[in-house]
Amino acid sequence: MNTITERLRIDGCEPFAVSAAFIGMEGAGYSRRKFTPTSDVSHLEVYQYVAPSGEKIAIVYDTVAKILTADAPSGALEALRPLLPKGSGAAKSRLGPLPPKAKEEQPETQKKAVVPAADKAVRKNPPALPAKRQARTPIVRGVPVPPAVREDGKEERREPEKTNKPARARTKKADKPAAVSELLKGVTRKRLDWALKDLKTADGVKVTAHAGGVSWTLCDSSKNVAELCAEKDGVRLTGVPNPLTKAVRDRLTSKCDMRLLRKYLSVSLRYLSETSRIDLSNGITDLNNVPRLSDYSILLMAPYRALEKLIYDLQQAEGINVKMIGQAYEKDAEGRYTLKKGYKKRIGSVVYAEVMAALYTEYYATRNFYTHSENAADMRSRGISDKADAQRILKNLLAVIEYNCKKLSEINFSVETE
Repeated sequence: MNTITERLRIDGCEPFAVSAAFIGMEGAGYSRRKFTPTSDVSHLEVYQYVAPSGEKIAIVYDTVAKILTADAPSGALEALRPLLPKGSGAAKSRLGPLPPKAKEEQPETQKKAVVPAADKAVRKNPPALPAKRQARTPIVRGVPVPPAVREDGKEERREPEKTNKPARARTKKADKPAAVSELLKGVTRKRLDWALKDLKTADGVKVTAHAGGVSWTLCDSSKNVAELCAEKDGVRLTGVPNPLTKAVRDRLTSKCDMRLLRKYLSVSLRYLSETSRIDLSNGITDLNNVPRLSDYSILLMAPYRALEKLIYDLQQAEGINVKMIGQAYEKDAEGRYTLKKGYKKRIGSVVYAEVMAALYTEYYATRNFYTHSENAADMRSRGISDKADAQRILKNLLAVIEYNCKKLSEINFSVETE
Protein backbone atom coordinates (compact mmCIF):
# COMPACT_ATOMS: atom_id res chain seq x y z
CA MET A 1 0.00 0.00 0.00
CA ASN A 2 1.36 3.42 -0.97
CA THR A 3 2.13 5.78 1.89
CA ILE A 4 1.00 9.35 1.42
CA THR A 5 3.71 11.81 2.42
CA GLU A 6 2.78 15.31 3.45
CA ARG A 7 4.86 18.42 3.92
CA LEU A 8 4.45 21.00 6.65
CA ARG A 9 6.12 24.37 6.09
CA ILE A 10 6.48 26.88 8.91
CA ASP A 11 7.71 30.40 8.18
CA GLY A 12 9.38 32.78 10.61
CA CYS A 13 11.04 30.18 12.86
CA GLU A 14 13.68 31.68 15.12
CA PRO A 15 16.75 29.49 15.90
CA PHE A 16 15.98 29.26 19.62
CA ALA A 17 12.42 28.06 18.85
CA VAL A 18 13.79 25.39 16.49
CA SER A 19 16.33 24.18 19.06
CA ALA A 20 13.62 24.04 21.73
CA ALA A 21 11.44 21.99 19.36
CA PHE A 22 14.20 19.41 18.83
CA ILE A 23 14.73 19.12 22.57
CA GLY A 24 10.99 18.54 22.99
CA MET A 25 10.92 15.93 20.21
CA GLU A 26 13.78 13.95 21.70
CA GLY A 27 12.11 14.13 25.09
CA ALA A 28 8.92 12.73 23.51
CA GLY A 29 10.72 9.67 22.13
CA TYR A 30 11.79 10.83 18.66
CA SER A 31 15.23 9.49 17.75
CA ARG A 32 17.69 11.56 15.70
CA ARG A 33 19.44 9.40 13.09
CA LYS A 34 21.28 11.95 10.98
CA PHE A 35 22.24 15.61 11.03
CA THR A 36 23.93 17.71 8.33
CA PRO A 37 25.02 21.17 9.55
CA THR A 38 25.39 24.33 7.50
CA SER A 39 28.56 24.82 5.50
CA ASP A 40 30.32 27.39 3.36
CA VAL A 41 28.10 26.46 0.42
CA SER A 42 24.78 25.75 2.17
CA HIS A 43 22.78 27.51 4.87
CA LEU A 44 20.43 24.53 5.37
CA GLU A 45 20.37 22.26 8.40
CA VAL A 46 19.07 18.79 7.51
CA TYR A 47 17.74 16.38 10.14
CA GLN A 48 16.41 12.83 9.95
CA TYR A 49 14.30 11.49 12.81
CA VAL A 50 12.44 8.28 13.52
CA ALA A 51 9.08 8.70 15.27
CA PRO A 52 8.11 6.52 18.25
CA SER A 53 5.83 4.70 15.79
CA GLY A 54 8.84 3.86 13.61
CA GLU A 55 8.02 6.23 10.74
CA LYS A 56 10.80 8.31 9.19
CA ILE A 57 10.67 12.10 9.32
CA ALA A 58 12.82 14.53 7.30
CA ILE A 59 13.22 18.09 8.63
CA VAL A 60 15.04 20.96 6.91
CA TYR A 61 15.71 24.33 8.55
CA ASP A 62 16.74 27.28 6.39
CA THR A 63 18.89 29.35 8.80
CA VAL A 64 18.75 32.43 6.57
CA ALA A 65 15.10 32.47 5.50
CA LYS A 66 14.07 30.98 8.88
CA ILE A 67 11.79 28.41 7.21
CA LEU A 68 11.23 24.95 8.69
CA THR A 69 9.82 22.13 6.54
CA ALA A 70 8.91 18.63 7.70
CA ASP A 71 8.15 15.67 5.41
CA ALA A 72 6.48 12.62 6.92
CA PRO A 73 3.56 10.23 6.45
CA SER A 74 0.22 11.86 7.21
CA GLY A 75 -0.32 10.29 10.61
CA ALA A 76 3.22 10.91 11.81
CA LEU A 77 3.06 14.53 10.67
CA GLU A 78 -0.16 15.16 12.58
CA ALA A 79 1.41 13.69 15.74
CA LEU A 80 4.53 15.82 15.24
CA ARG A 81 2.74 19.13 14.58
CA PRO A 82 2.18 20.10 18.29
CA LEU A 83 5.91 19.73 19.00
CA LEU A 84 7.08 22.02 16.20
CA PRO A 85 7.48 25.81 16.62
CA LYS A 86 4.51 28.03 15.80
CA GLY A 87 6.42 30.46 13.58
CA SER A 88 4.74 33.40 11.89
CA GLY A 89 2.66 31.24 9.53
CA ALA A 90 2.27 27.71 8.23
CA ALA A 91 1.46 26.21 4.86
CA LYS A 92 0.71 22.54 4.36
CA SER A 93 0.79 20.78 0.99
CA ARG A 94 0.03 17.16 0.19
CA LEU A 95 2.61 15.20 -1.76
CA GLY A 96 2.13 11.93 -3.59
CA PRO A 97 4.06 8.79 -2.72
CA LEU A 98 7.76 9.46 -2.97
CA PRO A 99 9.33 7.69 -5.97
CA PRO A 100 12.00 5.10 -5.23
CA LYS A 101 15.42 6.65 -5.01
CA ALA A 102 17.35 6.22 -8.20
CA LYS A 103 20.70 4.66 -7.77
CA GLU A 104 23.14 7.49 -7.91
CA GLU A 105 25.96 6.80 -10.24
CA GLN A 106 28.91 9.01 -9.97
CA PRO A 107 30.91 9.24 -13.22
CA GLU A 108 34.61 8.82 -12.91
CA THR A 109 36.41 12.09 -12.56
CA GLN A 110 38.95 12.52 -15.28
CA LYS A 111 41.95 14.09 -13.70
CA LYS A 112 43.75 16.46 -16.02
CA ALA A 113 47.32 17.25 -15.22
CA VAL A 114 47.93 20.90 -15.94
CA VAL A 115 51.61 21.56 -16.10
CA PRO A 116 52.70 25.19 -16.45
CA ALA A 117 55.02 26.04 -19.27
CA ALA A 118 57.76 26.95 -16.85
CA ASP A 119 57.48 23.53 -15.24
CA LYS A 120 57.77 21.81 -18.62
CA ALA A 121 60.88 23.81 -19.38
CA VAL A 122 62.43 22.75 -16.12
CA ARG A 123 61.66 19.11 -16.88
CA LYS A 124 63.28 19.32 -20.33
CA ASN A 125 66.35 21.18 -19.12
CA PRO A 126 66.85 20.35 -15.47
CA PRO A 127 69.35 22.60 -13.71
CA ALA A 128 72.79 21.24 -13.19
CA LEU A 129 73.26 19.61 -9.84
CA PRO A 130 75.88 21.21 -7.60
CA ALA A 131 79.25 19.57 -7.66
CA LYS A 132 79.73 16.97 -4.99
CA ARG A 133 81.71 18.09 -2.05
CA GLN A 134 85.07 16.48 -1.64
CA ALA A 135 84.70 13.60 0.72
CA ARG A 136 86.48 14.13 3.98
CA THR A 137 88.57 11.39 5.45
CA PRO A 138 86.96 10.39 8.72
CA ILE A 139 89.12 10.74 11.78
CA VAL A 140 88.92 7.62 13.90
CA ARG A 141 90.36 7.89 17.35
CA GLY A 142 91.64 5.06 19.48
CA VAL A 143 92.32 2.79 16.48
CA PRO A 144 95.82 1.48 15.66
CA VAL A 145 97.46 3.42 12.86
CA PRO A 146 99.15 1.48 10.03
CA PRO A 147 102.95 1.45 10.38
CA ALA A 148 104.89 4.17 8.57
CA VAL A 149 108.05 3.45 6.58
CA ARG A 150 111.23 5.30 7.54
CA GLU A 151 113.86 6.47 5.11
CA ASP A 152 116.06 3.44 5.92
CA GLY A 153 113.22 1.13 4.90
CA LYS A 154 112.31 -0.02 8.37
CA GLU A 155 108.85 0.22 9.72
CA GLU A 156 108.11 2.85 12.31
CA ARG A 157 105.51 1.90 14.90
CA ARG A 158 103.24 4.65 16.12
CA GLU A 159 101.02 4.36 19.18
CA PRO A 160 97.30 4.99 18.78
CA GLU A 161 96.34 8.58 19.43
CA LYS A 162 94.92 9.02 22.89
CA THR A 163 92.08 11.31 23.66
CA ASN A 164 90.84 12.78 26.88
CA LYS A 165 87.31 12.95 25.55
CA PRO A 166 84.96 11.47 28.16
CA ALA A 167 82.81 8.51 27.24
CA ARG A 168 79.35 9.44 25.99
CA ALA A 169 76.85 9.21 28.79
CA ARG A 170 73.90 6.98 28.20
CA THR A 171 70.65 8.81 27.56
CA LYS A 172 68.23 8.22 30.37
CA LYS A 173 64.64 7.58 29.50
CA ALA A 174 62.20 10.16 30.77
CA ASP A 175 60.88 9.16 34.14
CA LYS A 176 57.24 8.17 34.11
CA PRO A 177 55.01 10.41 36.24
CA ALA A 178 54.45 8.91 39.65
CA ALA A 179 51.04 7.82 40.81
CA VAL A 180 49.26 10.22 43.15
CA SER A 181 47.02 9.28 46.06
CA GLU A 182 44.42 11.85 47.10
CA LEU A 183 41.66 11.66 49.72
CA LEU A 184 38.49 13.37 48.48
CA LYS A 185 36.83 14.30 51.75
CA GLY A 186 33.12 14.46 52.30
CA VAL A 187 32.16 12.24 49.34
CA THR A 188 29.19 10.10 50.37
CA ARG A 189 28.56 6.53 49.25
CA LYS A 190 25.46 7.74 47.38
CA ARG A 191 27.55 10.25 45.43
CA LEU A 192 30.18 7.59 44.74
CA ASP A 193 27.64 5.07 43.42
CA TRP A 194 26.14 7.70 41.12
CA ALA A 195 29.58 8.77 39.84
CA LEU A 196 30.55 5.20 38.95
CA LYS A 197 27.26 4.67 37.11
CA ASP A 198 27.54 8.00 35.29
CA LEU A 199 31.13 7.31 34.19
CA LYS A 200 30.05 3.96 32.74
CA THR A 201 26.98 5.22 30.89
CA ALA A 202 28.15 8.68 29.80
CA ASP A 203 31.86 8.13 29.13
CA GLY A 204 32.09 4.39 28.44
CA VAL A 205 34.50 3.83 31.35
CA LYS A 206 35.00 0.20 32.38
CA VAL A 207 34.52 -0.19 36.14
CA THR A 208 35.78 -3.32 37.94
CA ALA A 209 34.63 -3.85 41.53
CA HIS A 210 36.92 -5.77 43.88
CA ALA A 211 36.08 -8.12 46.71
CA GLY A 212 34.54 -6.37 49.67
CA GLY A 213 32.75 -3.72 47.61
CA VAL A 214 34.93 -0.84 48.83
CA SER A 215 37.45 -0.50 45.98
CA TRP A 216 37.22 -0.20 42.21
CA THR A 217 39.52 -0.03 39.18
CA LEU A 218 38.48 2.25 36.30
CA CYS A 219 39.83 2.16 32.75
CA ASP A 220 38.83 4.34 29.79
CA SER A 221 39.13 3.82 26.02
CA SER A 222 42.61 5.42 26.02
CA LYS A 223 43.85 2.86 28.59
CA ASN A 224 44.04 5.46 31.36
CA VAL A 225 43.61 3.85 34.78
CA ALA A 226 42.37 5.13 38.13
CA GLU A 227 41.77 3.42 41.48
CA LEU A 228 39.03 4.29 43.98
CA CYS A 229 38.70 3.15 47.57
CA ALA A 230 35.92 4.08 49.99
CA GLU A 231 37.24 5.25 53.37
CA LYS A 232 35.71 6.59 56.56
CA ASP A 233 36.22 10.27 55.72
CA GLY A 234 35.61 10.08 51.96
CA VAL A 235 36.97 8.38 48.87
CA ARG A 236 40.65 7.89 48.01
CA LEU A 237 41.62 8.43 44.37
CA THR A 238 44.89 6.86 43.21
CA GLY A 239 46.51 6.97 39.79
CA VAL A 240 48.86 8.74 37.44
CA PRO A 241 47.35 12.19 36.63
CA ASN A 242 45.45 11.80 33.36
CA PRO A 243 42.08 12.76 31.82
CA LEU A 244 40.36 9.87 33.59
CA THR A 245 41.52 10.86 37.08
CA LYS A 246 40.38 14.42 36.34
CA ALA A 247 36.95 13.23 35.19
CA VAL A 248 36.57 11.07 38.31
CA ARG A 249 37.58 13.95 40.60
CA ASP A 250 35.11 16.27 38.86
CA ARG A 251 32.26 13.79 39.31
CA LEU A 252 32.98 13.27 42.99
CA THR A 253 33.76 16.84 44.10
CA SER A 254 31.53 19.01 41.91
CA LYS A 255 29.26 21.32 43.89
CA CYS A 256 26.49 21.11 41.27
CA ASP A 257 23.78 18.50 40.81
CA MET A 258 25.28 16.57 37.91
CA ARG A 259 22.29 14.24 37.71
CA LEU A 260 19.99 17.20 37.13
CA LEU A 261 22.28 18.76 34.52
CA ARG A 262 22.55 15.46 32.64
CA LYS A 263 18.81 15.64 32.05
CA TYR A 264 19.04 18.91 30.10
CA LEU A 265 22.70 19.36 29.10
CA SER A 266 24.19 15.95 28.41
CA VAL A 267 26.39 17.25 25.56
CA SER A 268 26.99 20.75 26.88
CA LEU A 269 28.69 19.56 30.07
CA ARG A 270 32.02 19.18 28.26
CA TYR A 271 31.97 22.90 27.41
CA LEU A 272 30.65 24.27 30.73
CA SER A 273 33.05 25.36 33.46
CA GLU A 274 32.42 24.36 37.06
CA THR A 275 31.08 27.83 37.89
CA SER A 276 28.64 27.67 34.95
CA ARG A 277 27.47 24.22 36.02
CA ILE A 278 26.80 25.44 39.55
CA ASP A 279 24.86 28.50 38.33
CA LEU A 280 22.69 26.43 35.98
CA SER A 281 22.12 23.70 38.57
CA ASN A 282 21.11 26.25 41.21
CA GLY A 283 18.83 28.06 38.75
CA ILE A 284 16.93 24.87 37.88
CA THR A 285 16.65 23.84 41.54
CA ASP A 286 15.56 27.27 42.76
CA LEU A 287 12.82 27.66 40.16
CA ASN A 288 11.48 24.20 41.00
CA ASN A 289 11.47 24.66 44.79
CA VAL A 290 11.18 28.38 45.52
CA PRO A 291 8.01 29.50 47.34
CA ARG A 292 5.66 32.17 46.03
CA LEU A 293 7.43 35.35 44.82
CA SER A 294 6.12 38.60 43.41
CA ASP A 295 8.92 38.66 40.81
CA TYR A 296 10.76 35.56 39.60
CA SER A 297 13.13 37.38 37.25
CA ILE A 298 15.84 37.52 39.93
CA LEU A 299 16.13 33.72 39.71
CA LEU A 300 17.24 34.00 36.07
CA MET A 301 20.40 35.94 36.88
CA ALA A 302 22.51 32.90 37.78
CA PRO A 303 21.60 30.87 34.64
CA TYR A 304 22.29 33.80 32.33
CA ARG A 305 25.56 34.46 34.17
CA ALA A 306 26.43 30.85 33.25
CA LEU A 307 25.66 31.61 29.60
CA GLU A 308 27.92 34.68 29.77
CA LYS A 309 30.77 32.52 31.13
CA LEU A 310 30.19 29.92 28.40
CA ILE A 311 30.42 32.57 25.67
CA TYR A 312 33.61 33.91 27.28
CA ASP A 313 35.19 30.42 27.43
CA LEU A 314 34.32 29.72 23.78
CA GLN A 315 35.85 33.06 22.79
CA GLN A 316 39.03 32.31 24.71
CA ALA A 317 39.31 28.91 23.03
CA GLU A 318 39.67 30.69 19.65
CA GLY A 319 41.90 33.50 20.92
CA ILE A 320 39.20 36.18 21.05
CA ASN A 321 40.43 38.33 23.93
CA VAL A 322 37.97 41.10 24.84
CA LYS A 323 37.11 42.77 28.13
CA MET A 324 33.37 42.35 27.58
CA ILE A 325 31.91 39.53 25.50
CA GLY A 326 29.79 41.95 23.45
CA GLN A 327 32.93 43.62 22.04
CA ALA A 328 33.44 40.61 19.78
CA TYR A 329 30.18 41.24 17.90
CA GLU A 330 28.74 43.63 15.34
CA LYS A 331 25.33 44.06 13.73
CA ASP A 332 24.63 43.09 10.14
CA ALA A 333 22.41 45.01 7.71
CA GLU A 334 19.29 43.49 9.29
CA GLY A 335 20.31 44.40 12.83
CA ARG A 336 21.31 40.86 13.88
CA TYR A 337 24.37 40.19 16.02
CA THR A 338 27.26 38.38 14.32
CA LEU A 339 30.92 37.83 15.11
CA LYS A 340 33.10 40.62 13.76
CA LYS A 341 34.36 39.94 10.26
CA GLY A 342 37.98 39.84 11.35
CA TYR A 343 37.30 36.99 13.79
CA LYS A 344 35.22 35.03 11.29
CA LYS A 345 37.90 35.32 8.63
CA ARG A 346 40.70 34.25 10.98
CA ILE A 347 38.83 31.33 12.55
CA GLY A 348 37.25 30.13 9.30
CA SER A 349 34.47 28.01 10.83
CA VAL A 350 30.91 28.74 9.74
CA VAL A 351 29.46 26.53 12.49
CA TYR A 352 31.48 28.25 15.23
CA ALA A 353 30.37 31.68 13.99
CA GLU A 354 26.72 30.60 13.91
CA VAL A 355 26.89 29.16 17.42
CA MET A 356 28.50 32.27 18.86
CA ALA A 357 25.91 34.51 17.20
CA ALA A 358 23.02 32.38 18.50
CA LEU A 359 24.34 32.27 22.07
CA TYR A 360 24.98 36.01 22.25
CA THR A 361 21.58 36.80 20.70
CA GLU A 362 19.89 34.79 23.45
CA TYR A 363 22.07 36.43 26.11
CA TYR A 364 21.50 39.99 24.92
CA ALA A 365 17.81 39.77 24.08
CA THR A 366 16.62 37.89 27.16
CA ARG A 367 19.16 38.44 29.92
CA ASN A 368 19.46 42.18 29.42
CA PHE A 369 15.69 42.58 29.50
CA TYR A 370 14.65 40.49 32.48
CA THR A 371 17.62 41.19 34.73
CA HIS A 372 17.37 44.98 34.36
CA SER A 373 20.80 45.37 32.81
CA GLU A 374 19.69 48.19 30.52
CA ASN A 375 17.13 50.95 30.58
CA ALA A 376 14.15 49.87 28.57
CA ALA A 377 13.26 51.92 25.52
CA ASP A 378 9.60 51.23 26.17
CA MET A 379 7.39 51.00 29.22
CA ARG A 380 6.99 47.22 29.26
CA SER A 381 7.16 45.58 32.66
CA ARG A 382 10.35 43.61 33.24
CA GLY A 383 9.09 41.61 36.18
CA ILE A 384 7.90 38.00 35.93
CA SER A 385 4.97 37.38 38.21
CA ASP A 386 4.14 33.89 36.90
CA LYS A 387 6.50 31.10 37.98
CA ALA A 388 5.60 29.07 34.89
CA ASP A 389 6.81 31.92 32.65
CA ALA A 390 10.19 31.97 34.42
CA GLN A 391 10.50 28.19 34.08
CA ARG A 392 9.67 28.42 30.39
CA ILE A 393 12.39 31.06 29.86
CA LEU A 394 14.94 28.91 31.71
CA LYS A 395 14.05 25.75 29.76
CA ASN A 396 14.41 27.67 26.52
CA LEU A 397 17.87 28.87 27.66
CA LEU A 398 18.90 25.28 28.40
CA ALA A 399 17.60 24.19 24.98
CA VAL A 400 19.58 26.94 23.20
CA ILE A 401 22.79 25.96 25.03
CA GLU A 402 22.37 22.23 24.37
CA TYR A 403 21.42 22.67 20.70
CA ASN A 404 24.42 24.86 19.95
CA CYS A 405 26.86 22.74 21.94
CA LYS A 406 25.71 19.74 19.91
CA LYS A 407 26.67 21.65 16.78
CA LEU A 408 30.12 22.30 18.27
CA SER A 409 30.54 18.63 19.19
CA GLU A 410 29.70 17.60 15.61
CA ILE A 411 32.73 19.57 14.35
CA ASN A 412 34.86 18.16 17.22
CA PHE A 413 35.32 21.57 18.84
CA SER A 414 37.00 21.50 22.23
CA VAL A 415 37.65 23.98 25.00
CA GLU A 416 39.83 23.74 28.06
CA THR A 417 37.79 23.61 31.26
CA GLU A 418 38.67 25.05 34.61
